Amino acid sequence: MKVQSTEFGVYQGKVVNAFTLINDNGMKVTLLSLGGIIHDIQVPDRAGQPHACVQSLPDLHAYIDDPSYKGAIVGRFANRIGNATFTLDNAVYKLDKNGGEHNLHGGIPGFHKKVWQSKVCKSDSEVSVHFSLSSEDGEGGFPGNVEVTAVYTLGNDNALMLELHATTDKATPLSLTQHAYFTLSKQATVGTTEVQIHSQKITDVDSTLLPTGRYEDVANTPFDFSQQKAIATQSNKSHPLYELVGGYDHNYVLLPSVEGQPQAKVASSDTGICMSLYTDLPGLQFYTGSLQSTSQLGALCLEPQYFPDSPNRPEFPDCIATPEAPYKAYIRYTFEHI
Repeated sequence: MKVQSTEFGVYQGKVVNAFTLINDNGMKVTLLSLGGIIHDIQVPDRAGQPHACVQSLPDLHAYIDDPSYKGAIVGRFANRIGNATFTLDNAVYKLDKNGGEHNLHGGIPGFHKKVWQSKVCKSDSEVSVHFSLSSEDGEGGFPGNVEVTAVYTLGNDNALMLELHATTDKATPLSLTQHAYFTLSKQATVGTTEVQIHSQKITDVDSTLLPTGRYEDVANTPFDFSQQKAIATQSNKSHPLYELVGGYDHNYVLLPSVEGQPQAKVASSDTGICMSLYTDLPGLQFYTGSLQSTSQLGALCLEPQYFPDSPNRPEFPDCIATPEAPYKAYIRYTFEHI
């Protein structure tokens, strides 16, 4: 197990470091202290050649200018909060409107554009980078002084673990996620990539992609990935919620976890690489952008999260962290060959 540290650039007077974690199987993961970004994941394909499993940007300036949250830890609250406002303990909080009329991914001072403090830990069996960040009371309109830690750990089992923890001195909504754009295939589009999601329902949304509070069954719709299927076999079906995007940008309601069973899987026959995703969060945003346009992402996102607009939806899983009940979650990616 190895870890290498280099300077990636300077942002707002702070050095941004790149940490490359290397296991004994030739898997490499490069992390940035800007946004806790996963800059690169290299996994040997079935022929033993390294394959880039996430989209990367070439330099620090590209990440600073990037509007797509590429590879970053998103917070304070992943996804949308309706009309950029919520009420908590009889107080009304007004947030940044950066997603149309809504608050998106924590607003303008999001965690993805901050330089996190970092520390490297290493043992014979694993290597880790501990990132930490402070978010002041009122930042982006959110209540509470919040202290966040994000620990990435790579082991020789080709598993990358992300453990998220946050404490607060005041009740506040928290929902952190990892926004990597996965590219397990060599293809320029994701049509042949196979996906499975441990879910039978998605949250219904309005024309602005804000949840209505209702659920939609995925059976017999483009959203049915209860069994592993190539994306193209589902994306040729019609559904009003699919047509809103022309692709996928929807929150899946994850089924209760079963020990040893991932919440999602992604596989590509051309590289032979399969990724399993494990999490204890209740929702998973599946994102491809539009698959009906000529300009496609060539990647997909699987973002574990609390449901969108949860602060305004008491019927959704509780996303409120308190001094007595801090935020805690994990996301684990394992890579193997099919």
